[in-house]
Amino acid sequence: MHLDPVILVITIVLFFSMLMAYVAMRVKLPIVVAYILTGVLLGPSGFAVIEDHGLVTRIGEIGVIMLLFFVGLEVSIPRLLEGWKIAFIGTNIQILVSVIACVALAMLFDMSWQQGVLYGFIISLSSTAVVLKILQDSGEIELPLGQNALGVLLVQDLAIIPMMVILGMLGGGEESTVSSLVVQVAGGVTVIGFVIWLMRTGRFHIPDALLGSDEHRMMLGLLLCLGSATLTGWLGLSPALGAFLAGVLLASSDQSEWVHDHLGPVHIIFMAMFFLSIGMLVDLDYLIAHVWVVVVATLLVFLFNAGTNVFVMRALGEDWESSLLTAGLLSQIGEFSFLLAAIGLHVALIDEPLHSLTVLVIALTLMLSPIWLMLIKRFARMRGVVRERES
Repeated sequence: MHLDPVILVITIVLFFSMLMAYVAMRVKLPIVVAYILTGVLLGPSGFAVIEDHGLVTRIGEIGVIMLLFFVGLEVSIPRLLEGWKIAFIGTNIQILVSVIACVALAMLFDMSWQQGVLYGFIISLSSTAVVLKILQDSGEIELPLGQNALGVLLVQDLAIIPMMVILGMLGGGEESTVSSLVVQVAGGVTVIGFVIWLMRTGRFHIPDALLGSDEHRMMLGLLLCLGSATLTGWLGLSPALGAFLAGVLLASSDQSEWVHDHLGPVHIIFMAMFFLSIGMLVDLDYLIAHVWVVVVATLLVFLFNAGTNVFVMRALGEDWESSLLTAGLLSQIGEFSFLLAAIGLHVALIDEPLHSLTVLVIALTLMLSPIWLMLIKRFARMRGVVRERES
């Protein structure tokens, strides 16, 4: 009997995913780290079990759409409004500081200021998936620390709208045409209006006639996710953003618990697909040839993001310990940054080597985020001990 090669590939991917997940669990790392490492191992730079770059890109696009849909399901608009000062003011200050620093650094190294803006946007976004997992595992998601971090993450995710419009204007590709920019601006205004409407209405009711059986409800949830992704893609924005907003809509509805419980297995599958695709994009040859550049860039990102977030949190009245821990949580670069890097490549703001470096640094910050947070927590405890002795 003939064996379809695709079945063999899926079997190999599942085997190594389970193996790496077990290792990650034993050493207490987030499961996303296991998926990224599996992607590196099986991708074009590893054993080349999957060599089709087009397939890898498609897997990543579908994965990020589903991933952000479930991230949206975690969003609570009332809770966000409770911590509006840190979420809105703090996030905007952090993004502004990141852009100014990256523009200055870009001009220092004979790069264009447009590239500086791109990298300022990239490093200012943290990973919702990684932070959520860390908070859930530690049981801190309901604490003020967790709610502050989630508020910042939500506003960062919403900031992707103006970021994409600005990059389209700065780049030289097709996305910089007047017609596409008009569509993007209209789409951005529509999305912001949708969020304001959700904040005003509080809870969204889905008519009983649309629900029906369990299968019908599941199809409705997926239709909202993919339909919203299609709509925002048509408006010149990220399809992943549309999926995220569909999740926010369902989270504000009277069906949020049902959708979350019954689509959970789908979430696991597509989250794995997304982070596998990220690992497959890692260019090991580039890493070996430029290992010190990658390591130094990764360390600088951690230090800069941690320092910026501590400064913002302290300026908004948070105590030192809470500021340090929140900064540690938000120090990595997030999944939306892969989209910004891809846009930067598409509109000719960066070339292939710079894109490879960017993907490597983002992936490394995601993988090393738990270790960095552990170091931050130790530093926070040491600072607390020293303060107690001084008092």
